[in-house]
Amino acid sequence: MSIHSWSMAGYSYKNNASVTNALSVHEVTADTTNSPESFRFPARGNIQSIEVYFTSLSDTGLECSIFLARDSDGDVGISPGTPTGATQVVQQGVSGGATVGFCVFEINTDYHFDSGVTNAKDGSIYACLRLNGGTGTADIRVNWRA
Repeated sequence: MSIHSWSMAGYSYKNNASVTNALSVHEVTADTTNSPESFRFPARGNIQSIEVYFTSLSDTGLECSIFLARDSDGDVGISPGTPTGATQVVQQGVSGGATVGFCVFEINTDYHFDSGVTNAKDGSIYACLRLNGGTGTADIRVNWRA
């Protein structure tokens, strides 16, 4: 639990991230075109959770692994603490059928922007994802408090 009293809750967003069985890094920030309520990632805050909504999937029963990083290379991990990331089976929604799905990862960790990290960008955080097979396209939402 943080000792800071948060004054705002929000999320940062990435639209149409291409996800395969190779680890890929995606910048998550404000995207007011595709998600009008999204914000730049705060320089100081608490990362609450990550929502990954697959708008397309090539197969059912796939697993998604994810971790957050400070840098666009995906080298300076923030969560869940190891470069292998957290893994979940992609769940199918009620009406989407086999070609869409989602995962929600709880994070709950404090974050402070560090300008000394190579390829870090104020206002952004990086989601590093992979599937255990197949391909997908995902919208990524990182929820935070600041």
